[in-house]
Amino acid sequence: MPTAKLNGIDVYYEEHGSGPAIILTHGLGDSAALWTPLAEALAGKYRLIAWDMRGHYRTEAPEELSAYTQDIVVEDLRALCDHLGLEKAVHGGHSLGGYTALRFREKYPERVSALVLHAAGPGYRNEEGSQAWTDRLAGIADKQEARFGLDARVSAKELRTGAPQLGEVSQHVVRGITNVERGVMAHPSFTDATKIDVPALVIVGENDKAYVASSAYFEAKLPRGKKVVIEDAGHPAALEQPEAVYAAIREFLDGLDLT
Repeated sequence: MPTAKLNGIDVYYEEHGSGPAIILTHGLGDSAALWTPLAEALAGKYRLIAWDMRGHYRTEAPEELSAYTQDIVVEDLRALCDHLGLEKAVHGGHSLGGYTALRFREKYPERVSALVLHAAGPGYRNEEGSQAWTDRLAGIADKQEARFGLDARVSAKELRTGAPQLGEVSQHVVRGITNVERGVMAHPSFTDATKIDVPALVIVGENDKAYVASSAYFEAKLPRGKKVVIEDAGHPAALEQPEAVYAAIREFLDGLDLT
């Protein structure tokens, strides 16, 4: 699969299938591999594009913490769309990837035809919650750095991050993951769902306690939102109950006018 020099770094991406474009972003500690089975499920009708976020697996991991902000990641995604010649697409993602899709829509609303939010949150309204989240991620980064050093390449399983089912698949430079935790994920600003005017699918595992509340917020506030709760699934529902998640996404996409 190809890489491209985008926004100053080498970015890995994959394309699967043909048809209307669906661009999905993985969560912390994962990679494009999170979406490969979904790409196979959608093959023949949709063009699914997945990529490794900066600091992850096959995409470059810059040394400077200043190179890791949510705004920079949004610009990476915009550069990928430009590289692929996509003026408009369905955007979505898992966890951090879903939040990135929300932030992308905020900055480039004309380029988003719909959203797929898998185990994603809207960010924090209050400073106290935002600070607690930021401190917790920084503490995790400190432990990872102390254990492995910054230059080692380590599996997600050893780092104790990402979806357990992908633990041996994604091999990350420790510097990249810790910079994402300290920078990209720091102080996530709040996204006002009432201002999102495109169709949005919200998927959450019934046992994903941290994100059930977020899904309830989206359900109540998204003007054109639809929530699907996946039974017997936690945070990585797409890996724990793939057929149920894929069916929900297929039904959602099939109901859109993407011509």
